[in-house]
Amino acid sequence: MRAVLLLVLILSACAGDDSADASRDASPEPDTGADVAIDVPTDAADATADAPDSDVDAADTMDVADTGVTDTMVDAPDALIDADFDTADSGGAETRYVMTSTRVTDEHRFVPGAMFGGWGPHLGHLMRVDDVLYWVDDVCDQDVAGDCDVLRNRRVGVFRRRGESFERIATVPLPSQIQQNTGAFADGEVIRIYGVNVSANRVEECTVNVRTLAQACAPIPITTGPNANYIGAARAPSGARLAWWTNVVDGGGGSFSYVVDYEGGWNGPRRGPIGGFNDCAYAHAVFPPGTGFHFFCQVVSGRAPDWTFATLLGDADLSTSSPATWTSALAPVAGDAVTSTNDFFVDASEGLHLLARTSGGAAAYFYRAAGGASFGAARHVFPSTFRARFLPTRDALGVLTGPSTGGVELRVATADGPLPLDELPVFRFPLPATGRVNGIYPVAPVYQTDPLVHLEAVVVGQENENVVTHLLFEQE
Repeated sequence: MRAVLLLVLILSACAGDDSADASRDASPEPDTGADVAIDVPTDAADATADAPDSDVDAADTMDVADTGVTDTMVDAPDALIDADFDTADSGGAETRYVMTSTRVTDEHRFVPGAMFGGWGPHLGHLMRVDDVLYWVDDVCDQDVAGDCDVLRNRRVGVFRRRGESFERIATVPLPSQIQQNTGAFADGEVIRIYGVNVSANRVEECTVNVRTLAQACAPIPITTGPNANYIGAARAPSGARLAWWTNVVDGGGGSFSYVVDYEGGWNGPRRGPIGGFNDCAYAHAVFPPGTGFHFFCQVVSGRAPDWTFATLLGDADLSTSSPATWTSALAPVAGDAVTSTNDFFVDASEGLHLLARTSGGAAAYFYRAAGGASFGAARHVFPSTFRARFLPTRDALGVLTGPSTGGVELRVATADGPLPLDELPVFRFPLPATGRVNGIYPVAPVYQTDPLVHLEAVVVGQENENVVTHLLFEQE
């Protein structure tokens, strides 16, 4: 009965407008079969539009660069561009980007009224192996009663791009007590998938070989401890594999743990406190040269439903068995508190780039040079922007944002150091039948071993939350 009463309490706390989403994507909730806190990501404006009929349709691939963006103000810092223009970053050369949009699947996991489709921006999912693109997604069928269940993540689908469409090449059944969405990355030709088994207090690791399609699942033989939540996973440049989670304690005293496989077996958990906060969620990781690495996470204070939110930066080292140590990450943006994560990237000069979310519904960009003491003030603010992600390539670093008015905006810089976002031209692309972008999932160095060549991401929109769409941006 206590579990049922708490379920009602948490779902009530999640109801309302998008302001709740601006601070936290998810709320801990008990499993009725095990006393373990899990996430119930929610968005009050759940989509009701019918999803398109087919997972893969070549007709869904379209060039939309010339469709409807007519405000060309080249002299303005944030000009909306639909025509050729000169940029300082390209040495005066004419630069133009074209976006190609391709449907991936309409079985992306979401549960109307309980779990919104943009949950877990830190989880990876999009990756390349030998320059072939894969989307690794938690999936369910909206047309099958009970298949999309907030307390049961049933399967992962592996989709591969072939020509102008995506095809599902594998379906991985998950152990019955995985509830949250999974994290994934490519390790050579093997895709590795990680989820928390809340009954066994273990992280389950599933693998799919993209060449042979052989698959397997097995628990990592290390206990997570109680109330494990917010899984994350990444591959370090050295080849080390990492998975992490937080142990939630409502009211304070939570912890953060990670385990490491140096390609010879799992080590850990490397568990430590998080400054008295309840949990350390939506953690992104980056790996500068050497053995040190960093986390960026959202932290929570108070008791449900009266939580407050902030962010922390964590420092850890692969050469030791010590847990991460944490410091306050980011200053308020003109009185608007920073409350959650969006993305984290380290460039070739070892500068750290952060994209965060604020309580007022903006996205904010911060930068810290190698060896710097702090991030200082935000260097750019994207008003009314729920999601913002980095699109890294070997030659450039893009920033893709989803303004509340719909569509996406792209800015691209071609040098290391702080991004001059106030000066970069803005390419704006409409996304029909999408609405506000709820989730952006880019390729990134922590999710694959392939070199980063393409400016690309997958997006999930508010209007059809079970539909994911791949966006590729190319110079014309």
